[in-house]
Amino acid sequence: MTVVRRTGAERPPEGPGGPRPGTPAGEAGTPAGRAGRVRRWLAGRSDQQVYAACLAGIALAVGLFLVVPLAPLFVSIHQVPTRLDYNVIGKPEGMVTGFWALAMGSFGCAVWQWRAGRRPSGRLLVAGAALLTLVSLLVPPVASEDVYAYSFYGRVQDTYHANPYLSFPEQYTFDPWYHLWSWRLVGPVYGPPFLLLLRGVAALAGPSLLAFVAVMKLLLVAAELLAVWLLARAVAGPRRGREPALPGSGDQGDPRWPVLLIAWNPMVLQAVAMSAHVDALLLLAVAGAVLAHRRGHRLAAFLLLVLTFLFKVYMGPVAALYALWLAFRGAPRAGSLGRRLAHVGALGALGAAVTALCYLPYAGAGTRLFASALDVSDHFSTGSLPNLARRALAAVLPAFGVVDTTAAAIGNQVARQAAVVAILVALALVARMVVRAADPWPPIATYFLAYLLLTPWVFYWHELPLLGLVAVIPWGVTSLVAVVLSMTLVPLAPRLRVGVSPVGPTAARELGNTAVGLAGRYGAALVALWLGLARRRRLAAVPPGAGEPGQAAPASASVE
Repeated sequence: MTVVRRTGAERPPEGPGGPRPGTPAGEAGTPAGRAGRVRRWLAGRSDQQVYAACLAGIALAVGLFLVVPLAPLFVSIHQVPTRLDYNVIGKPEGMVTGFWALAMGSFGCAVWQWRAGRRPSGRLLVAGAALLTLVSLLVPPVASEDVYAYSFYGRVQDTYHANPYLSFPEQYTFDPWYHLWSWRLVGPVYGPPFLLLLRGVAALAGPSLLAFVAVMKLLLVAAELLAVWLLARAVAGPRRGREPALPGSGDQGDPRWPVLLIAWNPMVLQAVAMSAHVDALLLLAVAGAVLAHRRGHRLAAFLLLVLTFLFKVYMGPVAALYALWLAFRGAPRAGSLGRRLAHVGALGALGAAVTALCYLPYAGAGTRLFASALDVSDHFSTGSLPNLARRALAAVLPAFGVVDTTAAAIGNQVARQAAVVAILVALALVARMVVRAADPWPPIATYFLAYLLLTPWVFYWHELPLLGLVAVIPWGVTSLVAVVLSMTLVPLAPRLRVGVSPVGPTAARELGNTAVGLAGRYGAALVALWLGLARRRRLAAVPPGAGEPGQAAPASASVE
């Protein structure tokens, strides 16, 4: 295949993470120095060859470091009854670090080359997505135990005919599946649509835990791939031309971008095909909302976002922001502020009515319907910013005469309340952006990213809906940070299983561990955020067509 050399005028507009404006195309591909060796190698290969090499790297990482050591254990892990308590001894996780290094390095290279203007064929992307998905399905869900919690919520309804909101695994220690159930003292944090789905899967799987896991994997993989297809359609626009793709949407409006961003992403493979996370359904609902919005079906888009709230409560602000956009930008411009606020209220009432109807089958649980979600809200993720603040207060306050236990309690409360305030401030700032935006998805994606960075408790699979938004918005700081975060939130090393020490860890040691966790999980994303914002400020200070300070921009250069 002939290597196509793109001139500066032919390249798509670049945001943070792309080539610097004013850099001649011939020089950008082959700089001198150590980094130049890689770029010279890439410059000598066709686009197909470069992406095929990236695909091979991701597939090799999954196959060599996860499938080879773990696939032979798939059946034995799910044999029940068993006396092996996997919540205590842990399950084998494979060679996590090797998988992360090779898979994320290959995926990062693919995104980098995409931003440099190189494009693979649609056939290669689709074939690669199919290959990576099939290989990942062979890996048992060892990186996360949530699918086993799902099995309890389904089984307690189908086998014991109990209300899941009034039940938790520790009440059923006699069940053959008990030793694989996680979150044993907590009820479901999910809404009724997902619990009804789990009941159906449990009925289909019968007494076989292996069948339950297999069905959940296949079901959620189907949801993920359907979401990618919907996002590709949203980016491309309808074929009959009633509404063209938005300029610059989905990284220059290319329908291949969602395939690369999501279906080739090792984080998504680990979250869905390997671990069967419900967030694939959130991704599907977001994708459906985006497509409905692009087709002009705005009420359907809003109801799909309400559905995401009915799966996980933290998706509520996303639906609220879209409702705000509908009232202020989606509706005709005529109308007073009071009428627009009434429109927001009507949409809120509609969302509340749908929510109430969905909860009716489980209404017998009363106040316990939301108690579990509140229970887990006390948790902190290793390395989160609020957790760092919490540990810092617990370590510093005793120096001022505060008792250790009191210092820990103060740190917990202050860090949590500060996180809530920060998220509310981010929500308010984004709400101001939404009411002025022609397209609601970029500011909504910005809020979601801010939430992931500020919330005390987050896991890598929570980012799936954000990637669905990144797939359809113009490339910018939000896209850059979201892609980097998807590469660093995943586990970088196996979990340590250590015995209980008679002497607990000191506050200083906990602070150090949290700082290390923050650097590993969020460090690169925070650096990308800082660099992206700094570059945006530099570009904003440069007159159009002048290039960056200190550079002579060619006449054909364009600056976003």
